[in-house]
Amino acid sequence: MTIHHQQQQQRESTSEFVAHVPCDTCGSRDNAALFTDGHTYCFGCEEHVQGDAERVAVVPSKTKASQPLLEGDYRPLRKRMLTEETCRKFGYQVGKNSQGQPVQIATYRDSAGRPAAQKLRTKDKNFSIVGDASAMTLFGSHLWSKGKKIVVCEGEIDAMSVSQIQGHRWATVSVSGGAQSAKKCLLKSLDYLSNFEEIVLMFDADEAGQAAAVACAEALPLGKVKIATMPEGFKDPNECLLGDESAAVVDAIFGARDYRPDGIVSAKDLRDIVGEADAKAEIEYPYTKLNDLLMGIRTSSLITIAAGSGVGKSTLVREFAYAIHMSGKAGPVGMMMLEETTKRSLQGLVGLHMNKNITVDPDCATREEIEASFDTLTQKQSVFFFDHFGGSDLQVICNRIRYMNKALGCRVIFLDHVSILISSATGGVTDERRMVDQIMTDMRVLVQELDIALFLVSHLRRPQSEAGHEGGAKVQLSQLRSSHSIAQLSDACIGLEVDSEDPTAGLRNLVVLKNRHTGSVGYAGSLRYDMASGRLSEVDAEFDSDVPF
Repeated sequence: MTIHHQQQQQRESTSEFVAHVPCDTCGSRDNAALFTDGHTYCFGCEEHVQGDAERVAVVPSKTKASQPLLEGDYRPLRKRMLTEETCRKFGYQVGKNSQGQPVQIATYRDSAGRPAAQKLRTKDKNFSIVGDASAMTLFGSHLWSKGKKIVVCEGEIDAMSVSQIQGHRWATVSVSGGAQSAKKCLLKSLDYLSNFEEIVLMFDADEAGQAAAVACAEALPLGKVKIATMPEGFKDPNECLLGDESAAVVDAIFGARDYRPDGIVSAKDLRDIVGEADAKAEIEYPYTKLNDLLMGIRTSSLITIAAGSGVGKSTLVREFAYAIHMSGKAGPVGMMMLEETTKRSLQGLVGLHMNKNITVDPDCATREEIEASFDTLTQKQSVFFFDHFGGSDLQVICNRIRYMNKALGCRVIFLDHVSILISSATGGVTDERRMVDQIMTDMRVLVQELDIALFLVSHLRRPQSEAGHEGGAKVQLSQLRSSHSIAQLSDACIGLEVDSEDPTAGLRNLVVLKNRHTGSVGYAGSLRYDMASGRLSEVDAEFDSDVPF
């Protein structure tokens, strides 16, 4: 794949739906979708045409200064049996576009609830967008912030129909670009949707709508999603409203089936793999002995890093994150460093790339060196940070982890550290042990749901011996703070301890305390910290020239 092709794919993955357009290949009038980067995709013949710079310039969302939002009137849509009250509630008007053509105007709002863009619909079902398409959220999302149930429809008319049928009691929204861009639209609003206990997808009964419902269900949190089925003979909710089948819409919402992905297989079908030896995971640890013992980093794994205060947990996390990111085998890496700023986290990664500790000595590198290191670090893909200093609610953290994975593609995520979540725990839980149990249970569910490798950093209780962990005391599973659930629910536990022979020499020992995959535990190599470079480098303590015989 060429660099140009990679750049094209990256642009397309973040582009927004703009309008339905004719397809030059199959001749369809409106079966092709135009996106903000200029690329088109026909859902009839499946023809894909790459975007180009010339087409980008005419996209309305990029020229919002010359394409102001329209002013229209609130009227009942009698042909759709939608009342003026419903239209006014959702911000759906009738007016004229810049060419003087009568249009229906669906006003979309940004995440703050402010009008951001308008989707215009002509009599001939031609669609266009004025305003800032990139800021569009789900149509109607400003009306509800949270609740037990939210219904997601394929179009604005259907969303208003469902809401009107049930007296505007339950949250009802619509995606912006129909079935073809539904998944992308919902992923963009994943944080918002996570505020509802149940997500009901009520898409059109045609093949495209049902395929989109399954694709969206697979991308949303498992256990929350249901798919509603239109009554026989009706394509969408508005047809039900027009056909005096409003009760059937309510029945479809409450009778929506839980989405359950495929994956149940018979043991008889697995005969060929039963004797296969497990290979090392594709994603590797940066240290040879540790990688050999754990056989790499596996997704669907919860990995705990444990050490005493000041031993170097965060430094080790940055080494892991840097190595995994630069390997290119895991996609983007997510970092939620709750005890430091995003600036500190980013400086740490950039410094590792230069082998210069710019957080300790900002003058050890020039501005040009730092910028060159940053550009190299982010050339292929970015690193994503959770921009929050200090404690955060557990649910917020879980939602951000889902977003990092589903929307940003992060397969490896680091959370430093568990104790901050304890201090921010809500829900009336006051017992620290129970808090940790809840945190670890939620994290266990997350790694299985998202198929990610999640690294958690945990503090240790001070050992009973006189020498603390900073003085060379050995790390043990029993020292994990607050609850046995940290050890029980983790797939692997990695301890970092100061070398007891000479606690001042900067030598750290890696110890595998738990290994669910193979059961192999014990010493996993020694690391030496260099203040000037900020690096933890693997050494062989037995043949280390700095260690006297």
